[in-house]
Amino acid sequence: MKKNNLILLALSGIVFFSCTKDDPVESSNEPSLNITFLMDANADRLNNLGEPVSVPNGNAAQDPDFEILGLHFADLYQDKFTPYDNGVALFTTPTTEAGGIAAIDFTQELFLTQDNNVFSIPLSQVSPGVYEYFRSSIGFQQYAIEYNLSGASSSPNWPAGVSDDVDVEGTIASFLGYNTYISQYTIVNEEVTVNANKLQGYFGLETQGEVAGFPVNSVTEGDAPQTTVPNPISDTSPVPDGSCVVTGKFPTALVIPENPTENINIQVVISINNSFEWVDANGNGKYEPLLGEQVVDMGTRGVFPSIL
Repeated sequence: MKKNNLILLALSGIVFFSCTKDDPVESSNEPSLNITFLMDANADRLNNLGEPVSVPNGNAAQDPDFEILGLHFADLYQDKFTPYDNGVALFTTPTTEAGGIAAIDFTQELFLTQDNNVFSIPLSQVSPGVYEYFRSSIGFQQYAIEYNLSGASSSPNWPAGVSDDVDVEGTIASFLGYNTYISQYTIVNEEVTVNANKLQGYFGLETQGEVAGFPVNSVTEGDAPQTTVPNPISDTSPVPDGSCVVTGKFPTALVIPENPTENINIQVVISINNSFEWVDANGNGKYEPLLGEQVVDMGTRGVFPSIL
């Protein structure tokens, strides 16, 4: 694994405070429930209680460029009083004890991309009923962000006379499940070997690029202490601490009939509206980790299911 000391040392101090390869299940010829997942930078930006919230003064944020979303489970809930563990499961990916205790098996999560973003399940496998809420456990996210190299010129390795006011792209692999067993993973080009369980918040960041002949390629690993998990029914149906289980309400309740004769199609929009947020110390709107700017939020900012 290549590591550039300048970038590695500077980024190892980043603190993240918030909250994505099997193909989706193929449906048979019988009626199915088809779920299309969309990452949307224009969706509402919510807090932990599912309330709209803006980027606070003194901070800046950007919409990450999403590449992969990994899900551990998805459930339907009859109403806001349905307990967390009483939902109707649409899918649950396997766990493993390879790391010592039960954990999500990273390799078997449901991975979705912009071009491969539909999950289907025969309606015969979904309990008939009326459902007001959708919940999903986000286990993994991979997306690109932009940051600025200001501060890099303080390194003795930086080329003399070259400005460090340069924007570069970094790709983040973020593991948000309550506990995930990871053997290894590849972010862009570099493979990271783990072979252990990782609690919610573990991440890897790979940067690729070159400035005036100076390579800024690096892979940095770290841990996020907590995540933002929007849940508009947190008072009546809370989710376990340490999980990234997001909750959203259907505008009109989803009805699964006793004897379905046709497909039911729903869409689940996941908000990435300014979901990558940091303390903007100098107010220029650029993320500058080498100047000590700290990330205070990352991940998804709400889930919005609807019937198509």
